[in-house]
Amino acid sequence: MTKAVQILCLAVVATICLATSAFSQTQVTLTGPPPGYVYDGIYMSPYYATVGSSTNVPVICDDFGDNSWPNSTWSATTTSFSSINGSNTSWGVAGANTSLYGAVGYMVGQVLNATPGSQQQIIDSFLLWAILDPKDVETYLAGTPNGGTGALSTATLCSEIFGACTAAAAANPGGLLGALESQNLSASSFSNLVVLSPDNGSALCAAGQDNCAAQEFIYVSVAEGGTALAYLLLAGLCCFGAMYMKSRRQVAL
Repeated sequence: MTKAVQILCLAVVATICLATSAFSQTQVTLTGPPPGYVYDGIYMSPYYATVGSSTNVPVICDDFGDNSWPNSTWSATTTSFSSINGSNTSWGVAGANTSLYGAVGYMVGQVLNATPGSQQQIIDSFLLWAILDPKDVETYLAGTPNGGTGALSTATLCSEIFGACTAAAAANPGGLLGALESQNLSASSFSNLVVLSPDNGSALCAAGQDNCAAQEFIYVSVAEGGTALAYLLLAGLCCFGAMYMKSRRQVAL
């Protein structure tokens, strides 16, 4: 294969990959929160959903300022963590610092690995919420200091996450949140994660304002073998076509 044909084939493959990882939409149905995993009346992640044609997908909520309801269905924009910017997620549209999705990606793994219903899962869930919406989380926890159960009261949880717990989020958070953000984690390091940002008509809905069809969720992407094979076959056919056309030109000469 000549260099020109090789370049053409690479361009075809790149175009296919970019097209499939860019802006896309899917239908999401929340099939239900995990039964029993409740803290102070709030369900903890992971929830479960049907995403497109995939059922029973564990989804992690990163949005403390909106609500989702079991058996509800909505349209969502899907964005890989490797391509997050200020306009393709609900928190980006809301003006949040999208570089913080690196910390979100890390905490998604912590929530999924924690024992379901454990104290650690509760801490991890609230810490994840606090990354992109610190004001709402801290205001809630500080406003209900006697909430929670057992050793993990809402006052204790607030102090662990923010260091000093007040009615408004600190400009320079301490505690677990400050330690997490100081690591400057990159969202692109978690390219296996996908954001599900709810749409509001023809545009993304801004998170945290309690007017979206659902909360923003995140799930772990699993490559579909059939789809990947189809892309490879299409790329191969394009390359074969390029070589065939080149051979015809050579014969004509």
